Amino acid sequence: MKQKVSAFQLSLLVANLIVAGPVISLPQIILQQGNQNAWMIPIIIYPILITLILIIFGKNKNTEWLQNVLLIGNKSKWVEKGFVILFLFFSIFTLVRDLRGMFDFVATVLLPTTPNDILMVLSILVIVYIAISGIEVIARVTAIHFGLLFIIVTMLPLLLMNEWNFGNLQPLLGSEFISTLSREFFVTFSWLGEILFFLIILANIDPPQKARRAVIIGTGLGIFLFVVVLMSALAVLGVKIIRESIYPSLMLIQQINITDFLDRLDLVITVAWLPTIFTKVAFLLYAINHCFSYLYKGNTNKFLFPIAFIVGYLSILMFKNTMDLLRFSFYTWNLVSFFIQLMIIFLFLFVKRNIKMRLKNKEAET
Repeated sequence: MKQKVSAFQLSLLVANLIVAGPVISLPQIILQQGNQNAWMIPIIIYPILITLILIIFGKNKNTEWLQNVLLIGNKSKWVEKGFVILFLFFSIFTLVRDLRGMFDFVATVLLPTTPNDILMVLSILVIVYIAISGIEVIARVTAIHFGLLFIIVTMLPLLLMNEWNFGNLQPLLGSEFISTLSREFFVTFSWLGEILFFLIILANIDPPQKARRAVIIGTGLGIFLFVVVLMSALAVLGVKIIRESIYPSLMLIQQINITDFLDRLDLVITVAWLPTIFTKVAFLLYAINHCFSYLYKGNTNKFLFPIAFIVGYLSILMFKNTMDLLRFSFYTWNLVSFFIQLMIIFLFLFVKRNIKMRLKNKEAET
């Protein structure tokens, strides 16, 4: 029986893709390319993402094709197999990056004396346990933890009200304004474009008529929370501190000080926020398993454990330390991710056309 995801759950899954991973170190990566104008970039990107979503879904009248997107066991053409293989590589690279980012963050903040190998094994066991239960469980767990994250992030401006310096948000106009914005746009788009992972679960959405609206709402919600974090970090910490900090979001919440006895809320907020990364990584692992099952032409979970541990060890072997990961995220990932995302959109339009043609042929035969 095919598992179903509601429109509300889809919105939260998409929003979690934007907020859970990038909020760790993306503000620092963006600010390395520019200045305090960075808070404008997500707002500029939002209508572009909406345009891409409208192109992907097309007209909302005929949604029958949505229920037949990348169904396991269906006959597939070379375009669909090519799309799945490309999507598979994109999922693996993203999973490797997010896993290592999560390990390094936990090792730095919560468990500084625990080796990365141990953290990897323990994390993989939790992630596989969530992913093996299916997309319904992933969506429900995401809804619970993302709701808590939403409350925390929306309260940040209030909790940091006394620390804000609105001068840090004043736009800087000059000869390099356009070139700076373009660099920041390129970096940010390559990360926020990860919302394309929703393509792998289009056939699971119920009702399919609400899929397009749900993705648009989820994208808007994720970008809203990201803008809140980015503006708060800029207003409180400033450009220079963010550029030098590995985890500027952590430094931001460390500035919260409510009376003399509530000055260590950073641990509470971190523990509440970490599960959203686990659910995002579990979703990525589910996407990888779905791609393998599609190529294998059978719905199976036997790929989950070997894939998870292989990717987990790759995340440790590929990067010597946190700075190595940041260099990869800064120099390599932006370019690779940007072009892979464009190719995924391009190939998906052909996949969509093949599905519609297949459905028309079935109708003609009947």
